[in-house]
Amino acid sequence: QLGTTMSPLGKEGPPPRTNKTIVFTCTFYASKDDVRFGCCLETLRSARMPVVVVDGSPSEEIREAMRALGATVVKQEGRGKKGVALREALGHAMALAEDDDWLCWQEAEKSDMPNHWSSIAASTADCVVPTRDDALFKETYPIEQYFSENFANHYLNVAARTFAAAKEDLDWHFGPFAVRKRIAGRWLAHDGELWDAQVIPIVEALKAGLRVEAVAVPFRAPEAMKKEEENSFVFVEKRLNQINFLDPKVIEALKKK
Repeated sequence: QLGTTMSPLGKEGPPPRTNKTIVFTCTFYASKDDVRFGCCLETLRSARMPVVVVDGSPSEEIREAMRALGATVVKQEGRGKKGVALREALGHAMALAEDDDWLCWQEAEKSDMPNHWSSIAASTADCVVPTRDDALFKETYPIEQYFSENFANHYLNVAARTFAAAKEDLDWHFGPFAVRKRIAGRWLAHDGELWDAQVIPIVEALKAGLRVEAVAVPFRAPEAMKKEEENSFVFVEKRLNQINFLDPKVIEALKKK
């Protein structure tokens, strides 16, 4: 009979539970005119799973717009930067999950990413790091970001193979990752203030012998963001600063005994 399973005693039981996928993210928008706010709303429209948002924007109107699209939106409580908000969002997501459920971090502006979280469902890993398709990466991102993040990824992958015996290359600078609730405490315990809050616990999971898997996704970055950022000195410098902030911390964590 459809929808039932047989117990060892031959009695019908409920079908096996399917692991949930819950997206968590954090946001800050100075106004509704921010290009990223529009991309965030597109993310929420495309999501077919629960989304938890911790938002530090000054306007309650921004949070209401996100709630209207079905997200669970909580005003940021702690003082601090991205790392504080990420941990708050993770805590709220964990309250909705069971041990083997997937908690999926992404930047809210990555509006195509909800279309790809289902690709992790078959993974038996503890942590999944999505990897961008190279052709789409080059086509849909600012060209400066494509080259800088490709170089930085190669740098960190060489370091991971050298210092942590890594077997698989990761897209360290993409951003999204998925983790089982049962090991998500590693992210809660880390005190990173920015992108390190996402990435350093991945290093720690790798070094602890947990299963960290790369999964390729045909991700497309928002056209509006490429239009705003490409050939902009402000954004080119921002990407350089991100690499100079994050990569030394990753190398330090990889070398740590």
